[in-house]
Amino acid sequence: MTTVGEFTHQAEASLALSRLQAAGIDGFLFDEISLAVVGAGTTAIPVRLEVSDEDAERAGRILRGGEGAGPLPYNFIPPEQTEIVEDNFTKVTGKAVGSAFITGGIVTLITLGLPALAAMVSGAGRVPSIGGLLVMFAIGGVAGVIVHICREGLKEAEDAEENPCGDSAPPEKLVGHR
Repeated sequence: MTTVGEFTHQAEASLALSRLQAAGIDGFLFDEISLAVVGAGTTAIPVRLEVSDEDAERAGRILRGGEGAGPLPYNFIPPEQTEIVEDNFTKVTGKAVGSAFITGGIVTLITLGLPALAAMVSGAGRVPSIGGLLVMFAIGGVAGVIVHICREGLKEAEDAEENPCGDSAPPEKLVGHR
């Protein structure tokens, strides 16, 4: 491995790595955590960008601006997009996700928090901390979002009448003999 750059800011190091990756060169950033601990802008522990020995010369040219992507010319016209590719992701809105998060968190607090509260009142348990309740709410919220997205995906599949087994016809029902 060869060091092709040293940076005092994490953002600069990440940008340089992205430029190399866009040119097809794999690289690695070292000492990122040390920089975060010491503090950005200090020169005591720079972030090092390293590439394989074979790619070092080309990587240096790219980072110096001698090769790779440069600024676009003033008369650049982007090509027209000829095809729009639909993704296969379930369409959910931010409002629906937020609602599912809140609902999941409240349901979790009710189902787990009330028994804990009853145990505390009866003397069989200890008082749940605010942090514990917040963690419980967050876990329930994430579970609520996951359930919501899964339900929306199933609904979309039913609406599209998709066969989850692919293009083949569904198997015939087996008739059991007694």
